[in-house]
Amino acid sequence: MKNTMTARERLIQATFELLERQGYHGTGLNQIIKESGAPKGSLYYYFPNGKEELVSRAIGEQGKALADRIRRALEGAQDPAEAVYSMMLHLAEKLEQSKCTKAGSFAAVALETSNTSEMLRETINKTYDAFISAIQGMLLAHGFSEARAVQIATLITASMEGAVVLCRTKKSTEPLRHIAQEMKHLLRSAIAENDAGS
Repeated sequence: MKNTMTARERLIQATFELLERQGYHGTGLNQIIKESGAPKGSLYYYFPNGKEELVSRAIGEQGKALADRIRRALEGAQDPAEAVYSMMLHLAEKLEQSKCTKAGSFAAVALETSNTSEMLRETINKTYDAFISAIQGMLLAHGFSEARAVQIATLITASMEGAVVLCRTKKSTEPLRHIAQEMKHLLRSAIAENDAGS
């Protein structure tokens, strides 16, 4: 951790990194404090409602940053199919570098907590909506209707999250690379169909 980070920032970064590796229930507050190097009192100072609030903030902030990166990556794309393919391959490379342990995925926490924590369910829901919105924006710019753009953006988001689960299970980025290739073909077909109907 960089010393220039505040205690709050260190807590949030350590929390997200631990969540990626071991999920919500596998991550304890003592481990977060130890990994972050932040003073123990700072956790309840910044997050008076404890672990649930800290995890919600960590996911919310990391999710916003990731949605912004998706938006920037797709902004002004000349070829939506190629842009999404490149984005998925970039994710595959990041996964490979971490030996399939880190990918900015929220699936594990969503599955663990969506029935037990309304706060976390809502935070993750907003995060997924931000991903969908970022992809939808590119599709709207290429002439898709709002309804069709949200359908395709939802498919892409769900495919990426599902692919991460498969990659982590198989300890291989092959599933994500397969899905990236298929998504490129599907998007090319959808673009051709949309252009023909215009």
